[in-house]
Amino acid sequence: MDTEPAVTAAPPAAAGRQGLPEPLGAGFLARPEETLAEIRETCPVARIRTPGGRPAWLVTRAEDVRAGFLDPRLSLSGGRVPDPGVRRRALDVTLVNYDPPDHTRIRRLATPALTPARMAAHRERIERAAGELLDAADAARGRGPVELMDAFARPFAFRSLCEVFEVREGERAALYEPVALLADKTGHSARAVEESVARIDAFVRGEMARREAAPGEDVVSRVLAAWHEQGGASEDEVASLLAMLLLAGFDSTVQAIGMSVAALLGHPDVQDSLRKEPGRIPRAVDELLRWDTPGPFSTKRVALEDVRFGDTVIPAGSGVLLSVAAANHDPRCHADPGTLDPDRRSAGRHLSFGLGPHYCPGSALARLELTVALTVVLGRWHHLEPAVPLDELAWGGGYLHRRLAALPVLPDGPA
Repeated sequence: MDTEPAVTAAPPAAAGRQGLPEPLGAGFLARPEETLAEIRETCPVARIRTPGGRPAWLVTRAEDVRAGFLDPRLSLSGGRVPDPGVRRRALDVTLVNYDPPDHTRIRRLATPALTPARMAAHRERIERAAGELLDAADAARGRGPVELMDAFARPFAFRSLCEVFEVREGERAALYEPVALLADKTGHSARAVEESVARIDAFVRGEMARREAAPGEDVVSRVLAAWHEQGGASEDEVASLLAMLLLAGFDSTVQAIGMSVAALLGHPDVQDSLRKEPGRIPRAVDELLRWDTPGPFSTKRVALEDVRFGDTVIPAGSGVLLSVAAANHDPRCHADPGTLDPDRRSAGRHLSFGLGPHYCPGSALARLELTVALTVVLGRWHHLEPAVPLDELAWGGGYLHRRLAALPVLPDGPA
């Protein structure tokens, strides 16, 4: 959720009086690596003020970021535990509201459903979806450009989720509306957001009931099977887990596809080499995730105690931002980080999926979708170029989750 952290450090007004730097404004969205590189090399643990007006500590070096992911004193819940006796809808409380051991007991229900082998079983249908979407894009464009986000990235990510959740064809269009709205609430009223949450809650609980009666090989069935075998969670917690998996797997993947293609548009030599040798694309996916990421920072944390990074002590009660993007470009971890190298040996050490207890549970599906998307796009379109200069692309979202508004491409090169 793109909200500011609850902290007990100085309030926004006091932060303003102290003149804290504000490096995460609008210009940050287009080129975060420039801002973060300067901070990482000059003040690797920096106190800043976020665009929301709150003070926070920014951690930028790879070694420190990795340590932060593994430090239980940096809490997602701020030390608060949701009351299990309160009835909640799906998404009212999700995994990002829990720390271990509560986080662990809920998350483990999803682990058997999301293994690489389980996701690979859906590959053929995901590939078919990608091909059909490119067929439609080609038919609609004539000789003109394709807006890749609307024509491919969004519908492909959604259809992939529908495949692994085995959403019935007749329900997909209605489900897309609340999923898309909750992924990007810009311009939508609070009432519309609440209605979308209610629709997701009703959908998930309906799917749970359907799978109880007739289990299958889908994510919902496997999560329910693990719940019945292991216990340890309420029905509301299981519903929220399933809803989170559905939503978290949508917009982040949409944006990762767009950013990966944008990176290849800016590196035509890399694009051509992968087109000629598509077997290298799975490794290249990790390098592209290192190169650019929708989430420059991990989910915000609160220091439960004083926490030291190098010579700097972050006081208890402070908000903490672990900078994934800065760590992914740290030359101490990745040699020559400004070069896009699809064969980089260290690429798998990127932190775009996090690390430790909160490592992204849907990483195997995301890797599969990115691999299929890039393989199909490069295999179909043999001369892919940007339809507008890459430095003129419009970026939205916020500092916690960047969004590429549109990506017009020329599949046949210049007209």
